[in-house]
Amino acid sequence: MRDFGVSRSTVRESLKILAASGVVELHHNRGAVIRSLSPDDARDLLQVLEVLSGLGARLAAEKIQDGNNRQRFEAASHPLIQADIPDDFDLILNQRARYYQVMFDIAGNKELNRAMPLPRVHLFRTQFYAFLTKSDIKAMIGEYRGISDAILAGEPSKAETRMRRHILKTAERTLPCYRPTGSD
Repeated sequence: MRDFGVSRSTVRESLKILAASGVVELHHNRGAVIRSLSPDDARDLLQVLEVLSGLGARLAAEKIQDGNNRQRFEAASHPLIQADIPDDFDLILNQRARYYQVMFDIAGNKELNRAMPLPRVHLFRTQFYAFLTKSDIKAMIGEYRGISDAILAGEPSKAETRMRRHILKTAERTLPCYRPTGSD
């Protein structure tokens, strides 16, 4: 409250919103705890992301020639698909976040944006991307090149297929490595 200059009721309402989106768990008389996704939660989330991200890529490919969409997408995709693999994966993951933001902006579907479970996506990223290796990141960058090529070529079906395949590969890379807290 002090750090952000907000009231106790604002913090309470914010925590309720985060709890409703599945990011935190509220415990009476103990406070709020950031939620851990189970492997089943993550699998369910990735199934939804496969469909929604695939649709986003399809729509972006359909609208790539409109206005300055091509330039915007090239500006967002270039740093990601031309990246060297740094020791700091956060750099790649931040470029990836911008990539998706611009792709969904170009897709221009308000309902798609409303349906995207972004708070849980960030929770997944925080929890599961720690399992990625440099070779995983290199493979992801190659997948983003293929998706980008299809979007820039205005090939909706190919863009959707490549994006969906990328999300499936993300599941293959992350889920087998995950152990819930407390298991060894």
